[in-house]
Amino acid sequence: MNLGMENGNRSRVLKDLETLKENGFNCLRIMAASEGPLGEPYRMYPALMNAPGEYDENVFQGLDWFLDQLKNYDMTAIMTLSNFWHWSGGFAQYVHWVDDSRPIPYPETNGDAFDAYSARIYTDSSIKDTCQKYYLNHVKTVINRKNSVNGIVYKNDTTILAWELANEPQAAYVQNAHEVVFHWFDETAKFIKSLDENHLVTTGTEGKHGKDWFITMHKSDYIDFTSAHVWVENWGYYKSNDPSPENYQRAANFMLGFLQDTSDWSINILKKPILLGEFGMARDGWTEISKYDPKAPVTNRNKYFTEIANKILELEKKNASTGLMFWAFAGVARPDDEKPSWVGDPPHEVPGWYSVYDSDIETLRIFLDHSKQINNEEE
Repeated sequence: MNLGMENGNRSRVLKDLETLKENGFNCLRIMAASEGPLGEPYRMYPALMNAPGEYDENVFQGLDWFLDQLKNYDMTAIMTLSNFWHWSGGFAQYVHWVDDSRPIPYPETNGDAFDAYSARIYTDSSIKDTCQKYYLNHVKTVINRKNSVNGIVYKNDTTILAWELANEPQAAYVQNAHEVVFHWFDETAKFIKSLDENHLVTTGTEGKHGKDWFITMHKSDYIDFTSAHVWVENWGYYKSNDPSPENYQRAANFMLGFLQDTSDWSINILKKPILLGEFGMARDGWTEISKYDPKAPVTNRNKYFTEIANKILELEKKNASTGLMFWAFAGVARPDDEKPSWVGDPPHEVPGWYSVYDSDIETLRIFLDHSKQINNEEE
């Protein structure tokens, strides 16, 4: 939505959409939320909402324009309605709007304190009702938004594939945690369905907390399909500066097991489709070129992405998966562009860590080949 603003970079958007279309992509996962105020660190700016109910119309019109362009490429969007993490404001900003007695304990300086702080949106009985009111008001505003470009109300827009509750809502560690967290997922999804019967609803969760939490986060009758993200480096299963076969194999083994487990939980227990909504791998970090440099090799990344595509294809043949989405497409942008460069990595991370560029022809071909295999399978 920021790139789609009138003073964003619309020509870049069109180039990037063209590249994605040429390489077999048909759906993008995008933010339909960001929370201010201006001045907070580690965030994307300008924000869509600077205070509860106070929107930057220019940013909203950027989202309008972007959705209108997707139709021209026969693509759809998964619309992410908030964020557990701080890079778009997210849950922590809602918490701070309700209780500003102390500053947000950003993870860059406060370690694990942030997770508990952000989770207060559904765990803290003294503030969670007001937090939820602000959040659901935003959800309602987005769903009922009339696109300023084409006049289509979002809830009637076939360009939107699904609403996603938030990016990576986390487990909580409080009394009756599963009950508390389920209530938030269920109430939120039910609210969305009450406003919009046309679109699917999913969660945005990772699945990293194990079977019980995966079920808790997806068992609501108002959740249509499940979500999984796999991050081998962030979770400690891969070291991007280690060229050893053992290092790569450890990551691949974990990923394959994770995809099988989350598919089994979703299909066999919950009886719901599953989408792999995020995965990524850094460029090779053991050469003379920095892994953040677009010129660095992608030996392990391409091997890893190929294994993921093959595993998803295997599952799809059994009706045990519905697709895959890598993080993140930088397209024509580069980390040394004028800031913000919007290369996919959040503002608190080094630009280029997980970026896939338009020049990564072999990487993109993995997905083009995958899409051809899927289409042949459906025919």
